[in-house]
Amino acid sequence: MQNLQTSLFYDLQELIRTSSLLRKYYLIFKALDLTELKDKNTGVGADGYSNRAILRALIVKTLERIKSIPQLIEYLEVLPPLQELCGFDLGCLPDASKFYRFLSNTNNSVIKEIFYKNNQTLIDNDIITFDKLIIDSKPVMAATKENNLKNPNRNSRNKQKRPIRNPWASLSYYSCQVINGKKENMLFFWGYRTHVIVSKQGVCLVEKTLPNNITDAEVAQSLLKELKRRYKFRKGSAVLADKAYDVKELYTFVVEQIKAEPFIPINPRNTKDDKEFGLHGLPLCEAVLEMKSVGKCYGCTKYLDITYDARSRVPRDSKEFKDTFKIRETVEQYFARLGDREAEQTTHYKPVAIKNQMTIAHLALTAIAIAAGVLLKRPDKIQCYRTFAKAG
Repeated sequence: MQNLQTSLFYDLQELIRTSSLLRKYYLIFKALDLTELKDKNTGVGADGYSNRAILRALIVKTLERIKSIPQLIEYLEVLPPLQELCGFDLGCLPDASKFYRFLSNTNNSVIKEIFYKNNQTLIDNDIITFDKLIIDSKPVMAATKENNLKNPNRNSRNKQKRPIRNPWASLSYYSCQVINGKKENMLFFWGYRTHVIVSKQGVCLVEKTLPNNITDAEVAQSLLKELKRRYKFRKGSAVLADKAYDVKELYTFVVEQIKAEPFIPINPRNTKDDKEFGLHGLPLCEAVLEMKSVGKCYGCTKYLDITYDARSRVPRDSKEFKDTFKIRETVEQYFARLGDREAEQTTHYKPVAIKNQMTIAHLALTAIAIAAGVLLKRPDKIQCYRTFAKAG
C-alpha cells in the first residue's frame, strides 16, 4: 500500500524539470542505446528483473562514486524517482545477488558492443575526432587484504604468491617518487589496469582491463588494432603516450601499421649514455682525445648508434612536439572523472565482473558526452559530468 501511495505523491516529469540530479540521469539514460542487451529472460522460468535497469543502476553507482552494491541499493531506496528512471518497479529493487550475477554472467563483449555503438553516435555527430589519440592506463586495486597498508602481514613483493580469491590479479606499483633518476618509496598493489585510448575531446574510444603485470606498451598495440578495426579514421593521426610506452616495436607499429605519428618522450632507462664529441665531430675517449675509425685495429673503443628507426625520427625538441604533447593531460583529466584519483577500486573477484565494472564506467562517461553534445547540443559540456544538465 505504501508503494502505491508513494507513486501518487510525485510527478516524475515535474521532478525531472526541477531536479538537476534527476534531469541528469533522465538525459544519460535517454542517450544510451541498450538494444544490444537482452532486457529479460523470456520463455524459461520467471522473467526476473530488467537487465537494462540493472545496467542503468550500475551507471548511477559509477557516477555517484558509490563503493559497493549494497550501498547502491540503499541509495536507490531513498530516491524512488531515480528507481523509476532506471526502469525498476517502485519498491521492487533486486537484492545484491542479482547485481553480482549480472556482472559475473554478462559477457563483456555485450557491454563493449553497447559502448562502441554509443561512441559511433558521437562520431556521427562530429563530437569526437581521431586526429589526436592519447594512450594511458590506470591501476585497479583488487579486493584483497594484501592491498591493506595497515596489514602487517601483507604480501607486497612476492609475485608468485597470488591472493587466493584473486588469482587473476598480479603485483605491480602505482605510486613512487623519482629521486636522482631512481624510483624510491614505491607502493605496490595487487590488481589490474584499465587501458584506454582517449580522443582529444576527452572521450574513451577503446578500453581493456587486464592483469597488472602486462606492460602498457604491450597492450598499446592491441588497443590500436581494436581502434582500427572498430572505427574508420584517416591516417596521419598523432599518437600520444608517456615514457612508459617508449618501446621501439610500438613506434614501428604506429608508423607502419596505423600510419600515424608517435609523440612519445624518451625513457632514460631505455637510452645509453650520450657520447661526447670533439671539435671535428669525433667521439672523445676517457682522456678527452678525439678518436677516429682505424679499421680492425683495436685500442680505445667507442660504439655509435647510427640507426634511423621510427623511434629516433621523433622530433622531441621541436615546438610541434611540445605543443602536441600538452594535449596528453586530457587523459589524466579523463581518469579523474572516471573515479578515485590514484587507483580504481573493485569489490569483485571474477575477471568478467571486473572487466564489466570498468567497461560500464567508461560507458557512463560516453553517455554523458552524448547527453551533453547530442541531446543538449552543448559539446563544450561533454566533460562536465556533474553539471552538464544544470539549467543555464
